[in-house]
Amino acid sequence: MSTLSVFYIKSVLIIFSSVAVWLGTRTGALWEQIHQRNQENRVLAISLIVFRLLPFLLVYAVLDYSPRGDVPFFWGKASVAYQGGWVYRDFASYHAPLFSYIITLPILLWYTPKAIVLLMVLMEAGIIWGTYRTYKSLHNDAFKSVMLYIILSAPAVMVLLGGQEDEWLWGVAVWMLYYFLRTKNDGLGLGLRFSSGLIVIKATAGFWLFPLWVLLKKKGAFLVGMLLIGIPILVILYLLMGLDFLMPLEQATNLLTPNLFTVLRPLITAILGHAPHLPTFTWIGMVITLSSAVWIIYPARHQSLVKTLPLAFLATYIAMTIFQLTSPGYYVFTYMLPLVMELVDWKKSIDTAILLIFNALLVVQPFLFTHLNSPTYDDITVLANPLFLLEYTLQFLNVACYGWYFRKVHQKARYSV
Repeated sequence: MSTLSVFYIKSVLIIFSSVAVWLGTRTGALWEQIHQRNQENRVLAISLIVFRLLPFLLVYAVLDYSPRGDVPFFWGKASVAYQGGWVYRDFASYHAPLFSYIITLPILLWYTPKAIVLLMVLMEAGIIWGTYRTYKSLHNDAFKSVMLYIILSAPAVMVLLGGQEDEWLWGVAVWMLYYFLRTKNDGLGLGLRFSSGLIVIKATAGFWLFPLWVLLKKKGAFLVGMLLIGIPILVILYLLMGLDFLMPLEQATNLLTPNLFTVLRPLITAILGHAPHLPTFTWIGMVITLSSAVWIIYPARHQSLVKTLPLAFLATYIAMTIFQLTSPGYYVFTYMLPLVMELVDWKKSIDTAILLIFNALLVVQPFLFTHLNSPTYDDITVLANPLFLLEYTLQFLNVACYGWYFRKVHQKARYSV
């Protein structure tokens, strides 16, 4: 399938999903009828089949599409792990130590990169289901929000065509939220669950510890829970491969887009007189990301963790997509589901409109950026070309959307909880 054909398919998906979501926000009787008949679980299951499993079969079985995005990289390490190789020592990985072995599991049954995409689809379905189970006692619109999320084109493209795993971070967070709802205990059990993200997914799973720490009442017990998992894993990794397990830190200089740095890069280059030193700006971005997330959540520190845990998660990862130069647009997959659950008021047309614009940007900008061979805009004269100007404008609009939702987290943490 040609690149242009893929773009046309994505464009159709954007139009279809936008119309469907807009209509979905205007048909209150439909959601009420489903609720009265107690059909939420059935409709959710059917929707996951229709909007995820069937498209997977169409794309990869009928059309025989080859997985792209991160999947070839995932396949490279999964195939070596399949043969008994050690992560970090025998193959490169920027993920947590267990991730490579988890994505190896499906290829034990189906030895093809498509099996990894299927795993991502099934994991997303599980996280969606877990989110609904957690939120249905918290929000009246939980079912409606989950359903409209499923219909959005950006998450579908990210998981089906990109094979993205970033939503796993929210999977850990919503697991923690569900546990806290049942136990009202933010100590040992929560710490154990938090640490699972650090050994299963990737280092960025630990970013939101900083605002979360402000909210915890049983900090000591939470820390013990983290150490019970963290220390044995670090010892095992060191014994097996020395300091090779620090490999994920090398990604800190891998420039991705769009974020505030890439939008401001032409200005920064003009001021400095040369291309920016990426490691320096990486650490600056990291400091701003974590400190701004703590600042956002601090006023809500006395509120229930039921309300503030999702906000701490959103504050961290929205800030990351704004300030970290290693953050691509697809990282929005990390928080798109809680964003829909927490920050979108379906009764407000402006909320729906901005979400749909954001959804379209997340699909179109990465395609155009790749088509133009990943421009950095150190030479600002390239903006005289309409296509480069369009791509740069899409980057700017993406960052503006990040800022919109960051502001909404701030408002909710300060005034609404």
